[in-house]
Amino acid sequence: MKKDKGETLVESLISMFFVTLAIVPLSNLFLKTLKTNTKIDNVNLQNIEISNMIELIKVKKYEEMNNFSEKYEIASTDDFYNKFLIEKKYQILKNIDFTKNKIQIKIEKTDGFYLNEKGEKEYIFKIIANKMNDYYFPNFL
Repeated sequence: MKKDKGETLVESLISMFFVTLAIVPLSNLFLKTLKTNTKIDNVNLQNIEISNMIELIKVKKYEEMNNFSEKYEIASTDDFYNKFLIEKKYQILKNIDFTKNKIQIKIEKTDGFYLNEKGEKEYIFKIIANKMNDYYFPNFL
């Protein structure tokens, strides 16, 4: 007696159908995960750039901070450099286009202050950039 040990076309098609049923949802899950990771990376990159912007503002002298005390809308890195008079050698930000999500920067004087050598009040400034807060402390040494 001879036994047939092959697989029929129907068996192959059924097995391919079940494999496809498993692969399609998994590939969709991987695709959604990739898109989500890309969006998160873009948000993280923008947050890092906003944090760097705040740090560049904090380097300014007290007199300059007094002049910058208002609201700004930043549409690009060049716009930021021009508005805050950042010298060419300190222009470290990447060229990110913020036209879709413009950055709102607000610099405001707080109630806290230090007395300088002359006995004059030098106020602490609060810097708000897209819900990120930081403070500028005058050089009180």
